[in-house]
Amino acid sequence: MTTSNGVRAVLFDFGGTLGYDEPGFAEGFATLVSAMGYPADRQRYHEAGEKARERLPEAPREVGPWLVWRKDYHRQIIRLLGVPDDDLERVAQTVAERLRYYTRAYAYPDSPYTLRCLRKAGYVVGVISNIAPALPLVLDELGLSRHLHFAIASETFGAEKPDRRIFEEGLRQAGVAAHQAMYVGDSIEADVMGAAPLGIHPVLIDRSGTVQHREGELRDRYGALRITNLTQLLDHLGVQLWADEALHDVAPSR
Repeated sequence: MTTSNGVRAVLFDFGGTLGYDEPGFAEGFATLVSAMGYPADRQRYHEAGEKARERLPEAPREVGPWLVWRKDYHRQIIRLLGVPDDDLERVAQTVAERLRYYTRAYAYPDSPYTLRCLRKAGYVVGVISNIAPALPLVLDELGLSRHLHFAIASETFGAEKPDRRIFEEGLRQAGVAAHQAMYVGDSIEADVMGAAPLGIHPVLIDRSGTVQHREGELRDRYGALRITNLTQLLDHLGVQLWADEALHDVAPSR
């Protein structure tokens, strides 16, 4: 499908755009370790994570090997958070068992419906995100992958936004030229400033309204559209499917 402005593909960021995690992974990890008697916080988790990456081989790009690598990565973080070797196994096992219940990814309520409408209307719909290789697993868990043609994780691809190469790969997989694509994300630096130089139509989703004062600048400098809810894309693109009852049956967000 091509609209009046020539858009044939709508591509999305994930975190802060289609979904979020609550509590955040770092916060959840640190909280669980703290509950076992080894005080930690978000900052200490990130510091330990940086050191852990230095000690380990480069993370694999494929999902399966990455999940194996992640176990060693978490063990290194736990050790760096001050857990002695004689208690390492207990803490690591407890974190592994409980983390997926303590910190979870959720889809925003407007995400499934918007993606489903866009695909129903004939657009190519994809994800380009700065995220780990587990992106396909997260999208499956949230019921979003069935509405997508493809998803690209930066750690699998080998470059992250705003690097033009990851956007170019998205265009290649979508089968469109830059001016035929729209990219929606919540970061001015990674998303708007990454997409605009290539000629992709940038859309900033500002769910909290914190950058409303920059709307004019974003429009004049980058040609960016600012929205506060994904369903506004449907109005902007002229997708009129609100009365289609079949599209209201979407997987619930978690």
